[in-house]
Amino acid sequence: MTSTKNAEEILCSTNGKEHFQRLTRLLMCGGVHVLRETFDTRIPPKDLSTRLKDAIVQTQLKKAKLTADERNCLNQPAVKSTDFDITLTFRLLRTICNLTPPATGWDKKPDDANHSLEADLARIKYYRNSVYGHNQKMEVSKSEFCQLWKEIREAILRIITKINSTKKDEWEKTIEKLLNDPLTSEEQKCIEELKQWYEKEEDVKDMLYQVDANVKEGLQRVSEDIKDVKEEQKRQGEDVRNAKNEIRQAAQKLKDFHEILPAITDGTKNC
Repeated sequence: MTSTKNAEEILCSTNGKEHFQRLTRLLMCGGVHVLRETFDTRIPPKDLSTRLKDAIVQTQLKKAKLTADERNCLNQPAVKSTDFDITLTFRLLRTICNLTPPATGWDKKPDDANHSLEADLARIKYYRNSVYGHNQKMEVSKSEFCQLWKEIREAILRIITKINSTKKDEWEKTIEKLLNDPLTSEEQKCIEELKQWYEKEEDVKDMLYQVDANVKEGLQRVSEDIKDVKEEQKRQGEDVRNAKNEIRQAAQKLKDFHEILPAITDGTKNC
């Protein structure tokens, strides 16, 4: 009997967790590889140590918010790009490789019509957020999986074509194989790497810092509001006390008047 399923249904037949794992491997194996290949084409491995010591590059690196571990990695005697994790690789690409940021910047999804190298590099990072950052349950629905797989696959293949067009067919076949082959124990390692990449990125840290700043600002406003309320209560208390004093003074005057009223009345009668 002939199957009634279409190609999309066949290729997207795995469950939510498997969707997540396949996307993670595509990003962390395919995506990381093309980022590193791009870096090596911009700064050949044989020139890397010399380039990193260049005065202009040193100035650029000082502005790159590198961690102590990242600086130590770059200062190794025989430094090579395979020593870099994905976070450092992407940071170096955008800092010292003379790339022009997409119109939308490095941290947002580029326009769909923009297929430049820079735009596709930014897409790899953007899809990291889509796969992990916005999906802490580590599950991806069938429809999301098909769309994300297509977009990540196309970005990777465009980058590969720009690096070495003769490798495009090989990569297409390998990506297709990854889509259909049984998953292995290596998938968990990819998930951990994707998590580390997400947590170490500056844009994520900046987002958390902004949340923290907003919370602090909110607490400061609440504190000021409480202070204003207390001051208002204090003013109202003083007004009440002043009013009571005025009432007491008026009552005393009225009492005094009543005490001397008979004497005044008698004096009037005598006159």
